[in-house]
Amino acid sequence: MRSVPFKLKWLFLALLLGALAIIPLTGASTYLVVFFFFLFMFVVLATSYDLVGGYLGYLNLGHSVFFGIGAYTFGVLFLHKVNLSLSFTLSAALPMLFAASISYPFFRLRGAYFALATFGLIRLLELLAQNLTGLTGGSGGLSIVSGFNLTTAYYAALCLVVAVVLTSVAVNRTKFGLALTSIREEEDVASALGVNAAAYKSMTLIISAFYAGIMGGIYMWYITYIHPSSVFGLRIALQPIVMAMLGGSGTVGGPVVGVVFLYFVDEFLMTKMAYLHVAVYGVIMTLVGLFMPGGIMRNARFKYFLKWVK
Repeated sequence: MRSVPFKLKWLFLALLLGALAIIPLTGASTYLVVFFFFLFMFVVLATSYDLVGGYLGYLNLGHSVFFGIGAYTFGVLFLHKVNLSLSFTLSAALPMLFAASISYPFFRLRGAYFALATFGLIRLLELLAQNLTGLTGGSGGLSIVSGFNLTTAYYAALCLVVAVVLTSVAVNRTKFGLALTSIREEEDVASALGVNAAAYKSMTLIISAFYAGIMGGIYMWYITYIHPSSVFGLRIALQPIVMAMLGGSGTVGGPVVGVVFLYFVDEFLMTKMAYLHVAVYGVIMTLVGLFMPGGIMRNARFKYFLKWVK
């Protein structure tokens, strides 16, 4: 099977990016722009999660805590009249600092123990957000006045999608990614062969926290109001992970394909059968898990597409 020429791939991607870039300029409805903004948000979250969950092989169920920290950091700073650029910078920096601080103790755990420990972070941060009333607004939420920034937030999220996908491509094609794969396959052997597993794991977690954190800042800037369960709840925690796994965790295109598929399905169910939304969504995920356990990108019917994106 011949692969698609390299130049043709980039031409197609450039045309796709151009089409997405002009959507807000075509007089499209607000609904369509919002739809794609949240699609971009989930692409960023799913792809940044997959740096750890896919390439490194550690199931980080607490990835959304970086998103929540970024959102609250931006909101608190912006509320206290800190300028926009510094608010965005710190909305990325604080999640990275938090990731660095937890990387050593958490990466001493493996398998289900690591997954459970990171899952506990979600509840811990949600409780902190509820109880630090003077800082976060508690269960009543945090609100800012930033104006209607949908178009600007759209472009910021689109730029972040490009950056995180290029990061995934770089990881997939460099010695850094090879080191992560060796850790995923057999960490003890990789360490014995000279791979500094602790450094690679910590760096990967910090990179994933950067993208999730700054996406949280952009989200807060646009939505203007958050509460603990909206950024630390189970939906925002698990949905990007499910999307990455559905598309094919550990591949460049997997998280993107999973997000596009599930987000469109989710939107259709919400508008057409709201009462059965959760039930039908669960049935779809069960069927996919039974018949495509490796994800869409590893399914035989998608072999050509998988060869195309490599």
